[in-house]
Amino acid sequence: MNIYDKTHALVGSIKSSPEYMEFMAAKKVLDTDEQARSMVKEFIAKQMELEYEMMGGKPEDKAKTGKIQELYQLIAANSKASQFMHSYMKFQRVVADIYKILGDSVAEGMDFFDKK
Repeated sequence: MNIYDKTHALVGSIKSSPEYMEFMAAKKVLDTDEQARSMVKEFIAKQMELEYEMMGGKPEDKAKTGKIQELYQLIAANSKASQFMHSYMKFQRVVADIYKILGDSVAEGMDFFDKK
């Protein structure tokens, strides 16, 4: 089995994982409620925007943080949006763990980037 076949097998394992299946089921339910879907979409977009700004060295924007908190309160009050966010975060943890495992396994040859 070559590396590409193994990658496709990994994708199959991910898609059959309970976290992925729960995420996809929650997405299907979320897609039936345009208002909830819109709230979630806006929340995730604003959260990512703030994270990118902070990673780029910008100080935290209190107004944006406040808006994200307001959106989160609205999401928490909506069962479809809340369930989606819960399953989304669980699946994102799985994906992050997989990226970390992959990154750690190939990092050995990247030590030439280290500052010495």
